[in-house]
Formats: sequence, structure tokens, C-alpha cells
Amino acid sequence: MTTCDAVAHDLADAIAEDRLRIVFQPQIDLRTGDVVALEGLCRWTHETLGPIPPSEFVELAESTGAIHELGRFALAECCRYAATWHDRGEDVAVAVNVSPLQLATSAFFDELEREIADSGVPAENLILEVTEAEKLADPGVLAARLDIVREWGVAVSIDDFGTGHSSMDRALSLRAGELKLDRSLVARADRAAIATVVSDAHRAGMRIVAEGVETRGQLDLVREAGCDRAQGYYIARPAAQGELDAWMAARAR
Repeated sequence: MTTCDAVAHDLADAIAEDRLRIVFQPQIDLRTGDVVALEGLCRWTHETLGPIPPSEFVELAESTGAIHELGRFALAECCRYAATWHDRGEDVAVAVNVSPLQLATSAFFDELEREIADSGVPAENLILEVTEAEKLADPGVLAARLDIVREWGVAVSIDDFGTGHSSMDRALSLRAGELKLDRSLVARADRAAIATVVSDAHRAGMRIVAEGVETRGQLDLVREAGCDRAQGYYIARPAAQGELDAWMAARAR
């Protein structure tokens, strides 16, 4: 068994044995400064290799087919946490990342409907973050499926959004309500490119979230460029529920 095969086997075991965890990174409204959403992010610590970056184990899961089990875990956990915050009166949405491979199956949408019902979370408190990638399923079929989700009240967001007409065309074809700017635009401080995306998105009725905000200068930049929300280490690092609750309580004081 190769190292890659062994790690893939360990990932499947970790998912089955509930050894992954979910942390959350806040998003703030750039007009008010309020926390308005929390993005759920998977974390995996291998028994011998230590923490495995999400970019690596998600790619591994997609290549081996384990992405569907990983996705079910993440969806169930995000719905559970979202229901907990809602029941406590916290007015925040929870975003869950969804692979294009998950969206290619009708089973995912059945799972989403079931998790909403089982957890009791209002559909309006969920955001599906879809990676802006070439491997997206047929846009027409996917848009029809996402239309049903939107009718439930779930928001659809395009993650890692780049530049160019093809990207905007795909976002429009999926009738997304939100775009998350690729962090490379923020890192380059490319205000003109950001402002162009913001203008196009706002004309289409979509809101813009700036990811990867790591300095005060970047926060000021994306606010001045017209972004609606921001997320990044400058605002808060991903954290487990208890730590995040303490952070939000301190911020509210």
C-alpha cells in the first residue's frame, strides 16, 4: 500500500469513527461590524502525521470518493451547531462547504433536506458554499436543483471567486446570492479588480464577501471597494464552538 493509499484509508477510518472536528470562522458586516455568519471548516489530525491541511485531505477525499462521507459529516455538524446558536438567540448563519462532486448527485439534496428537518435549524440560517471550479456539474441541472434549495430558504454562495467573464457567467447561471472573493485579490490589494467584481455582483443582486483579510489595511480596502462582508485572520481565526462563543460574547460587550 502506498503512502497516499494509506492516508486515504486512514481518512476513511477517521470519518467513520468521528475523529474529525469542525471549527468556525466569523464573517462580519462591513457596515455595522456585527458578526453575521460563521463558516464551518473541517480539521483532521492524523495519528502519526499530525494535522493534515484541509486542501490536502479534501482533494484526497474527492479523488477516492470519500468526499460524500466527509460532506455528510460536515453538513450534519454545521446544521447541529447552527441549530444550537439559533436556539440561543444568536442571529448568525452557518456556511458549509460543498464539493462540486457532492452537488452532482441528487442524494446530497436529500441529505440536506433531512439534516434541516432532523436538526431543526431554520433553512434561512444555512449557506451552501460551492467552489468556483471547472469541475462543477452541468450548470443547468445544478441550477435547477439549487433553485429548490433556495425555495427552502438556504442561501447559495460561490467560494474562491476569481475574475473574468466566465466566472461571472457561471455564478449567474447558478443564480447564486453571494460571491466570496478569492483571497489572492485581497492579498494583492487589487482594488480596481475588487471594485469591478463588486459592481458586477451588486448589479446582479449578489452580495460580496472578502476572504483572507489579514491586516487593517486590507479590511479598509475591501470596505472602501464596496464589499458587504469580510472574513479573515485579522477579524478572527477559526475556532471551536466554546472559544468562539467567548469571543462573540467579549465582542458584544
